[in-house]
Amino acid sequence: MSIVLPAAMISMALFEFDPLNTKCQEKGSFGEYDGIAEAVEGRMRQGFTLIQALVLEFSDLFSDNKQTHTDNLDHVVAYLEGRHQ
Repeated sequence: MSIVLPAAMISMALFEFDPLNTKCQEKGSFGEYDGIAEAVEGRMRQGFTLIQALVLEFSDLFSDNKQTHTDNLDHVVAYLEGRHQ
């Protein structure tokens, strides 16, 4: 069984890297990614890996316009997996 990261940790990493370029840091919107993070945690509890869960959530967000923003997730995953530089 994989380790399930808590939504708070996922949300903070998304806030730090801001893959959707929402400018949440400039606005001080610490909870900007809370909903996505909770969904990612839920998918991880279902057995998805971190990257799978993130890609699925971001893909679901942008299914209407085919824009997934998944290319910006590598830094988030590396950070959460302890591989950041």
